[in-house]
Amino acid sequence: MTALFRLSRALPLFVLLASLVIVFAGCRRGAKSNANANSGASTINSTDPEQAKRNAQSLVEQGKELYKNDQDDQAVEKFKQAIIQDPENAEAHVRLGMSYGALGNKDEAEAEYRKSIDLFKKRVQSEQKDGDAFFLLGEAHSFLHQDEDATRAYRQATKLKPEDEESWYRLGMAEIRLAQYPEATSAFQKALELDPNDSRASDGLETAQEGAQRIKEGKKHAEDMLKKQQENANANLNANSNSKAKATPRRSSGKPF
Repeated sequence: MTALFRLSRALPLFVLLASLVIVFAGCRRGAKSNANANSGASTINSTDPEQAKRNAQSLVEQGKELYKNDQDDQAVEKFKQAIIQDPENAEAHVRLGMSYGALGNKDEAEAEYRKSIDLFKKRVQSEQKDGDAFFLLGEAHSFLHQDEDATRAYRQATKLKPEDEESWYRLGMAEIRLAQYPEATSAFQKALELDPNDSRASDGLETAQEGAQRIKEGKKHAEDMLKKQQENANANLNANSNSKAKATPRRSSGKPF
């Protein structure tokens, strides 16, 4: 009876110790599992560049959605993570610049635009039919107010993706900034053919047509002024000629005293 009593008191202690052993083993297993997972992630980043590129592009897509929803701080973080995964991802750099710009961080934005331009130039050398790359190259140039370079990039994008309305619109805007109003008019007209409801393109077309009209009127005014100057010059020349052509009075032919 005494032995049974002692056993009944020892049994709870045995159960407790057994439970602690199980929990400890589970924790070690979980820690080992996490370590393996972290090791696997590190392996993907360091030894599988293609997977890293896919990870980066996925982060870029997430950042784009955040940017569209005006969640610019979160977008910045996603694009930064993408660049860590793939430093050569030109789109991540240009979109990071756009997010910095939305936050008013001008210097950081310009630095990212310049990085993206270098990367996009390398990319289009090897992928000359990549319309998206040319479009984003145009965006980077445009943000840096490099409108001639932007126009060339956008124009190439429209050649490679003629059905992309946004490329035509961006081309028209760049041409307006260069006062290339007839060319801008054509670009906006093409954009509206693709999307008649794009109010931005409608406004751009109106601005381009007004600019073209001003240039036309300016040329006509300059031509009228030049014509008037020529008429005045001819009139003065004729007046001088007539003055010289008048006969001078003759001296008297009488004998001298």
